[in-house]
Amino acid sequence: MKQIFTKLWRATIVTVFMLIFWGCGARDLSHDPEVVDQITTEYISTQLAVDLVNFDSDICSVERIKLTRQDNIPVALVNLTRKSGASVREFYYFDYADISRVRDAMEQQDMSSADLANKLDMPEFQVKLFQQIILRAKCAKSGK
Repeated sequence: MKQIFTKLWRATIVTVFMLIFWGCGARDLSHDPEVVDQITTEYISTQLAVDLVNFDSDICSVERIKLTRQDNIPVALVNLTRKSGASVREFYYFDYADISRVRDAMEQQDMSSADLANKLDMPEFQVKLFQQIILRAKCAKSGK
């Protein structure tokens, strides 16, 4: 009986070690459109409101965010209040092609967000939002 428990214990330790060593490692999944899409939808639902206020100095508060899709592109419908007091609804598109352009530029050279924005002809706050998604995808755990 003692040998059975010893073998079972050893098998359990080896299985846990293998899962930790091979199965749970973080990998760069920023080139996988499906993973980037999943991370983008999660990001819109959880962190976008905080980052909009942090990255755009003209935004006073974010009232509501609704996630939708247009042509299979994640779109955030955002009700926000500007510092001028105006309540507006804005649309933020998170197209994989644009995210990939930012990722490729980041991988080529180490540049600031402002330099990336100038190089890619995008607003700086949008580049910062895309960088947040890219960083999450680079540290993502594979569910495959």
